[in-house]
Amino acid sequence: MHTSVETGRDWNGRFYIVYSNNASVFMRCPKEVRRFLKLPAKIPMREAYDSWIASLEAADAARGKKAQPVEEGLSDELLATGFGPEAHGLDESDPNHNTRTVI
Repeated sequence: MHTSVETGRDWNGRFYIVYSNNASVFMRCPKEVRRFLKLPAKIPMREAYDSWIASLEAADAARGKKAQPVEEGLSDELLATGFGPEAHGLDESDPNHNTRTVI
């Protein structure tokens, strides 16, 4: 019997791809993975799995703490190079103030 678990991260968080018993499944919850693998308590494979999951959760938590705080408003770079109307600062005296784009 061949069993393997692969993991990765996407926009929705951590995911697991589990191969076991000639089937593969995509899961989000490590508890569901453990149930799918049918890992009984107090065996070396279960202990290794639990420690691996704990290390992944610790790494994810550390990665989350390093995230940069979101700044309010637009950045200077966006204001200088952006294409939106908020970046151009049109006022009512500008001849293009009420001009509509026709495509």
